[in-house]
Amino acid sequence: MTVPEFPKIQPVEEGVNIESLWGIGYQPFGCRICGQAFLTPPSFTGRTCPNCGKGTLEPQPALLRPEPPEMILPFLKPGSALLPIYQAFTRGVWLHTHDFTPESLTGRAIPVFWPMWLVDTSAEGEWQAEVGYNYEVKSSKESYTGTGWQTHEVVETRVNWQPRMGIVNRRYENISVPALSGHKQLSNQSGEYQITRAIPYNPEKLGSAALQVPDQNPENAWPIAKIAIDRAAGEECSQAAGGQHVRNFRIQAGYHSTHWTQLLLPLYVSYYHDDEGQPHLVYINGQTGKISGVRLASQRKGWQTAGIIAAAALLFFLLGLLGIAATALFPPAGAVGGLLVILAILTGIAAIVPAIWPWQWNRGQLDNEW
Repeated sequence: MTVPEFPKIQPVEEGVNIESLWGIGYQPFGCRICGQAFLTPPSFTGRTCPNCGKGTLEPQPALLRPEPPEMILPFLKPGSALLPIYQAFTRGVWLHTHDFTPESLTGRAIPVFWPMWLVDTSAEGEWQAEVGYNYEVKSSKESYTGTGWQTHEVVETRVNWQPRMGIVNRRYENISVPALSGHKQLSNQSGEYQITRAIPYNPEKLGSAALQVPDQNPENAWPIAKIAIDRAAGEECSQAAGGQHVRNFRIQAGYHSTHWTQLLLPLYVSYYHDDEGQPHLVYINGQTGKISGVRLASQRKGWQTAGIIAAAALLFFLLGLLGIAATALFPPAGAVGGLLVILAILTGIAAIVPAIWPWQWNRGQLDNEW
């Protein structure tokens, strides 16, 4: 079995303009907190890292494929469309943190293209599988009704499994596999993309977006690519055998003429801070506008609100006691005092709600974060 060849990934030094490589005047930047590398315009110096939200982007060397990406999925949601999306996202969060506002999220939004590997390869070898062929079996079923026993014809579809083998010699192109170690997280947050709308790479389509540099080397991504290629081969072999099903597919093949490029996917990344100052990222799919991220309430604001309500309850209680004490001098004051005491009790119970609600809300948000 031949081993596929892997592309060379070369270092791009700090401050080097890569216009000669990808046709853009970008430079390599990185985050010292999470270690993620980006290609960005020089103006991105000091901006918050869109990968972790904790560090800042600084010029640094990066490992990069010299070949430009092959395909790009352009942004279909312009920056002007973000504010209404953030407004809908923040609406309905009672006692939210002071930083959780549509204006803050819009002002911090960074357009990012995140990558996937596209693999082209030729597979040549032998395959074996059990191929299933549908066939129909007619039988009868009897049932009793008010008029007596009735016979009904029943048609059942069954599968006839037969062993098959053959030779595969095919070219498979644009098999997409993860290029980032955080691919699953980004996929969950961004949602699905309509990959069929991707166009050939054009530097003009980048705008001012940052380009996330792959941290999953082709050597590490190859096992995933091989599974996808073998799955595609299995489907083709099943079709060639004329069956409707396939199982226990096995292939012994060599892979050659392997070519690796990138597909760039659009994403907006913003963030807000919780009570402790920790950042929480908010993602918007640059194609569909789908937004995701945790929507945290402020426990600190909840306690403050509870304190204000509790102080009001105490005031009502003291006024109620004063009214009851003045009953001998002014009898109607006793009735008013009693009502104030009851109001104080109800207000005190109400103070529990803002104290507990943020904790319950945040627990539900964090449990469903991924």
